[in-house]
Amino acid sequence: MQDKIYLDKEFDRIWSKIENGQNFALLRYGDGERAIMCGKIVKAIEGWKSPNYISKLGKDLLSTLELDDDNIFYGISCPCCDPAAYVWYLSKIKNKNITFANLWVNANYKRFKDKFATLTRDAILIANYRAKNKKIGNLNILKHYEVGDDCISFWNNKGYEMIEQIKKDFGNQDNILYIVSAGPMSEAIIAKLYENNKNNCYIDFGSCIDNFIHQKNTRSYMDENSNYAKQNCVMLKDYDVDVSVVLTAYKKPQNLRIQLDAIKKQSIKPKEILLFQDGIAQDYKIHFNDDLLKEFDIVEICDQNYGVWKRFDFARKQVKSQYVCIFDDDTIPGAKWLENCLTQMCIQEGLYGTIGIVLVNPENYPNKCNKDYFRIGWDGNLNYTAKVDFVGHSWFLKTQWLDYMFENTDTFQNFKVVGEDIALSHKLKQKGIETFVPPHSYDDQELWGSLSKYAVTLGVDSNAISVNANNISKMNLVMKEIIKDGFVSISQTDKNYISNLRKNLDKYHIRNYAKKLKPMEKVLSVKNSQYKIYKIINILGMRFKIKRV
Repeated sequence: MQDKIYLDKEFDRIWSKIENGQNFALLRYGDGERAIMCGKIVKAIEGWKSPNYISKLGKDLLSTLELDDDNIFYGISCPCCDPAAYVWYLSKIKNKNITFANLWVNANYKRFKDKFATLTRDAILIANYRAKNKKIGNLNILKHYEVGDDCISFWNNKGYEMIEQIKKDFGNQDNILYIVSAGPMSEAIIAKLYENNKNNCYIDFGSCIDNFIHQKNTRSYMDENSNYAKQNCVMLKDYDVDVSVVLTAYKKPQNLRIQLDAIKKQSIKPKEILLFQDGIAQDYKIHFNDDLLKEFDIVEICDQNYGVWKRFDFARKQVKSQYVCIFDDDTIPGAKWLENCLTQMCIQEGLYGTIGIVLVNPENYPNKCNKDYFRIGWDGNLNYTAKVDFVGHSWFLKTQWLDYMFENTDTFQNFKVVGEDIALSHKLKQKGIETFVPPHSYDDQELWGSLSKYAVTLGVDSNAISVNANNISKMNLVMKEIIKDGFVSISQTDKNYISNLRKNLDKYHIRNYAKKLKPMEKVLSVKNSQYKIYKIINILGMRFKIKRV
């Protein structure tokens, strides 16, 4: 069991440093800072709006994530409030001094107000111009450096000038407390001032001093009756986000360049990229460009054909990271696929994949799609994580779990070219580990494990295992063997879950379809439901669902 840290205990740890006069820096990052660093548009409640490109402030904020100093502490979004941001920040920050971004707020805010009132030392205030001539607790404010409402504009036009003025006025003085409340600029300000003189205490207090500046409550957590005021957040003391990626080309070397480029563009960069190339029967030879092979950290090219199981065995023996993502040769992921999986992993540990199979009649798989089974993922979209029976095309899991795949599975391995996907989920489930498909939102294909423009073409290549009639027969045989081994599908234990899952698929599909209707189609249109069970008729904005005969 991994150690956890709690919001209230972290308050005690960090506040004691301030009370004891220790010199250090605390930088705190949330969704606004992340949006600015990623070049995403976001509008803050303070009125500023970040652009759809990485601004000057965004670039300076990115550089603040690289500070390797024992006296710098990083407050980041916690997994209970914003798991995606939590994973993203951990992937960028190598400094081990990690704490909560909401250190002074939520359940800690009342304690903060009481403790802040006891501070009586000399301080520099860097805050909104509305703080002019305002009393900030019982601190002796030596000088107030004013910032504007629009952090993007202010940083572009006046940020560096203000920093230089502060360094000129106080840059050589030690043991001063810097009270910083300048929105997303705070981290860039603190980093530059700390770099100039490490013998001071630089703290991003953020909105928790708004009562002094604005003379009123500005946030929900300031209301002691709100849910926020009772929220005591938690995060893991050490959460490893290192991921290795395993690729294969088999008979589709033309896909490898596209796939490798997609992996290199991931928002969370893999620690290593490995290539496993199985041998091909009948003297079929694949030749790789030497320059291409140099782009991989580890390469294994086999001289004989071992089948689809071998790459999983290769991964468990060669991968050095906590997590591994293994890809089929025709799967091209969106730029946030690894981030998507890591985010869901910190919410619910499990095996994650880009296409999930939900079995209705397991013994008939894979005979009739939508009758004997249906799919979730890039083909069968949902905007939430769904539990499934097994996954394919891409497998994201803890590397150590691959050992379970090879425990008493010789019967399944004998099928050689099929069964690895079903067997992996089956063996993990025996260990209490479920299988999931993370969100594949229509609105953000970057989250997808397989981009639709490639999936619908590469996956039906003549070399694909799933289009070979003999292999389809083998899939059914291996499924029956796994059923003999005790496999139980979700449909056999929770029919309501399956029913609701199909309803949600149709609802989400129809909602997305309705958003794309052209003016004339809003008058009258007819479309199949997600799995072609119903006809969806749209008449003057009203929708009717009729079961197909």
